[in-house]
Amino acid sequence: MWMWLVLALAQDPALAEDPVVEPIPVANPQEQALADVQGVFARVERFDGVQIAWDGGVARLTGTVPSVAAREQAHTLAKDLPGTLFVDNLLTLEEQLGETPGERDDATEELLRRVFGEIDALKPVQVTVTSGVVQLSGTVLDSAAREQALALARSLDGVLYVEDAMTESTSVGDRLRPAVDTAWAQVQDLIAMTPLLGVALLVLVATWGVAKVVTGWDLLFRRFRDRPLLRATVTRAVRIGIYAAGGLVALELLDATALVGAVVGTAGVFGLALGFAFQDIVENYLAGILLSLQQPFGKDDLVEVDGVEGVVVRLTTRNTLLLTIDGNHVYLPNATVFKNKLTNYVRNPYRRFDFPVGVGVDEDLVSVIRTGVETLRAMAGVVDEPVPAVRIGALGDSTVVVEVFGWVDQRNHSFLAVRTEAIRRIKEAFDDAGYDMPEPIYRVHLRQLPQVAPKPTPQRHEGAAVDLSAESGLVKQAEEQRAREEGEDLLIPTEGARET
Repeated sequence: MWMWLVLALAQDPALAEDPVVEPIPVANPQEQALADVQGVFARVERFDGVQIAWDGGVARLTGTVPSVAAREQAHTLAKDLPGTLFVDNLLTLEEQLGETPGERDDATEELLRRVFGEIDALKPVQVTVTSGVVQLSGTVLDSAAREQALALARSLDGVLYVEDAMTESTSVGDRLRPAVDTAWAQVQDLIAMTPLLGVALLVLVATWGVAKVVTGWDLLFRRFRDRPLLRATVTRAVRIGIYAAGGLVALELLDATALVGAVVGTAGVFGLALGFAFQDIVENYLAGILLSLQQPFGKDDLVEVDGVEGVVVRLTTRNTLLLTIDGNHVYLPNATVFKNKLTNYVRNPYRRFDFPVGVGVDEDLVSVIRTGVETLRAMAGVVDEPVPAVRIGALGDSTVVVEVFGWVDQRNHSFLAVRTEAIRRIKEAFDDAGYDMPEPIYRVHLRQLPQVAPKPTPQRHEGAAVDLSAESGLVKQAEEQRAREEGEDLLIPTEGARET
């Protein structure tokens, strides 16, 4: 460390004026270090009167220095010599040429008065210096001004002690005067900046007009015409960007761009706190945006989400409204809809129905299959492609289970109505063909069989038993509910009616 001090002191401006001292030949590192310090003392003006001697780990300093700071610097140089255990500092302060102690006190007092006179808060402070002791008196505004005055007095050379005799003002007028002066100065600055404020205001007004024109230009957002939420999000982002650019220009005119960093930092912390506080709301909002982009369902679509089945009424930024088959309203959070399995029964217009039928084990299964297929092909509502089919599902103890499959075009016919009509016609066709559709058989032992009246032949009805059209009362209820709901709807209208 002492080498750094040596180099620092060696760069003193006074060195450039003094002649170069020839190095003293030395025999070991200790003597070399001592010679370096002696060279510094010889070349630095304030150390001209300093002599150093080193013996057995003790560095002895003798002579005179002009100030306490010089005495401490010489002490530090001697202390950092290698092998030094103790510094015997015998340096004394020399009186400056032409100055007596009384003259130094007067100079210190005059200097402090001039410094305090330049600082508004310290103007009331009175200074008295006697034999290096500074006494500060008077009334200051607060403790900050008191500490400032004490620090200034202690920083001067030749000051041995500072006596604090100052008092803090308790006057209301004195306390309010700085605040009033500051406010008045700010008002004056504001009046002086009135022209710039007018220009900045015009910039903000122009920014608002530009944002309104740009966001209202359909040509820029025509790609999002069928995505209301995406269009609203992009429009809002463009508007915010234009507002931010205009605000930066206005702040630049007012030379207040430093406020941007503070505002951005505050907004970041505030946004982080809001993100944790309203995590579910933000999650549902983002899920609503993604659902609006993907459009996995449309209005009046029959869907099943998280075990809930119903017709889609409305999609908002927070939730999805379903009208169940029972006529109940179910509000599902968008995050639940987005994260769970979703089944859309009407996105594909063709939907398959199936149901099992049991026939006797002695029946001709080929004939059963042919009868079932022909019955399905002959009825309205079952499309020819994909073709209807009848398959053998299982062989039971008393029955053979055949499964009947058919496809319905949901744009033209009701799925449930067609399935109901298909079950009815298959049953009648099998009855007409004489196929046995036995019930479960139980073995019962009777001594005398009871007389059973013959079963009357059931009466057949021509035509469909139910309306097969795609019109649905549930869809009408969904439309009525949608008309009553207020607010935005993020769903795209679906062509054609939907049936549950």
